[in-house]
Amino acid sequence: MDALRKQIGKWAGTKTPRPGASKAGGRSTTTISSRSISRHTTASTVSMSRRRTTRHTKAVAFDHNKYTVTGGKAKKRASRASSARMSTVEPTFTKRGMTVVELIVPIRDSLEGKYNCDAPHEGRKVLQEKLRVHVDALFHMLFSATSPFFQKFHEMRNSTDLKLGAWRKNAAGQNERVITVTVALKGNVGPKVSKVTETQTLRACTRPGQMYSIDATSVNAEIPYADSFLVDMHLCLRGTPEGHTKVLVMAQVKIIKPVWAVVQSFIEKNTFAGVEEFFQSLYSALVRDQRRSTMLPASGSTY
Repeated sequence: MDALRKQIGKWAGTKTPRPGASKAGGRSTTTISSRSISRHTTASTVSMSRRRTTRHTKAVAFDHNKYTVTGGKAKKRASRASSARMSTVEPTFTKRGMTVVELIVPIRDSLEGKYNCDAPHEGRKVLQEKLRVHVDALFHMLFSATSPFFQKFHEMRNSTDLKLGAWRKNAAGQNERVITVTVALKGNVGPKVSKVTETQTLRACTRPGQMYSIDATSVNAEIPYADSFLVDMHLCLRGTPEGHTKVLVMAQVKIIKPVWAVVQSFIEKNTFAGVEEFFQSLYSALVRDQRRSTMLPASGSTY
């Protein structure tokens, strides 16, 4: 009979318990086995997730005193405890396989947004460009009394009698200089030359090595209605962290004597056309000079 029961049990697909083991024991064994498998699976999943969250991130540190930017691979482990303060934690550099690159930046501070120009920037925008030239070098090229570039630029434009004054303190304690030049006019009708006297003033927000803010007032002579208007310009040279310079030029025509509306329109139209042509030509000359030579930062301010 026992043999028959065993055979019937095999046919019914039921598992015959081992001798000495109860039904409860069989279930507990199965439960323990499933829990063990689940525990091992969970442990392996956590281990894999930890391996995934361990990553190499680029760590960059800026030293304001030594003007250096240091970059390398820093190893961080993402976890619940450190994720909240990951943005402020100081990276620890790994020793094996870490490549550290030091980029010498010829500026004193982080330039973007640290120093702002206090000029109102009124008038028409006649130039807004970025040059691969250090801000000190560009200031020397455009506003130095001994600039070979500026003298050669005016020679190419057939200008004569160029006199570049030196920077001196004015009555208000600001650095100021005066330049005079006779420029050639391109109009088919009217005078062929005009004498220009330009007074340039450095604003108090100027920071050598970082930003130069210059106001310029230009007065013409020997042209029609020359005593009826003047040109106010503002030039802003702002250095960038990579050692380049952002250039912004604003201009406005100010009528200082009453004239007819049609005359005022004629003055403004031709004056803006001349100012825009001058600065576009100056920008093109700077780009050509930049391509011919590598411009390094100037050793110091020359004003």
